[in-house]
Amino acid sequence: MKKNIILVFSSVLLGILFTFFILNKENIYAKEEYTVYAFQKGAYSTYDKAYQNINDTSAIIVNENNLYKVYCAIYKDMDLVNNMLEYYQNKNINIYLKQIKVSASFYQALEKYEELLKKITDNKNYEQINQSILNLYLESNGVL
Repeated sequence: MKKNIILVFSSVLLGILFTFFILNKENIYAKEEYTVYAFQKGAYSTYDKAYQNINDTSAIIVNENNLYKVYCAIYKDMDLVNNMLEYYQNKNINIYLKQIKVSASFYQALEKYEELLKKITDNKNYEQINQSILNLYLESNGVL
C-alpha cells in the first residue's frame, strides 16, 4: 500500500513538472518579438489629418495610443536605416526614427525584403518593395 501511494505521488509530481516545463516553453515562443526601426513622418489626432500629410511617398497610417502615425519605411538593417536617414535629410523631410516591436514572422520576412533592397538600383522597384514591407506590417498587426 505504501509503495502505491509513493508511486502515485511521484507520478503526479512528475506530470506537474513536465506540464510546467512544456507550458513555459510555448509561452517563450509565443511572446518572441524583435526590434526594428520605423521612419515616422508625423503623429496626428485624426485619420484625416494623417492622410492629408502622406504626400506622394509610400506610407501607412497606424493607430497607436489614440494617435494616427504615418510610417514611410520600416527596416532593421542599420546600413539601410542610415541610407534612408540621409535620403530624407537631403529631401528636407523631417523623420522621427522610432524603435518598434514586431513579430518573428514579420522580422524574418523583412530580412528577405532587405536583401532585395540591397540589390536594386531602380527607384520604382525600391518603392514597390518598401510599400510591400509597409503592407506586411499592417497585415501582421491585424490592421488590414
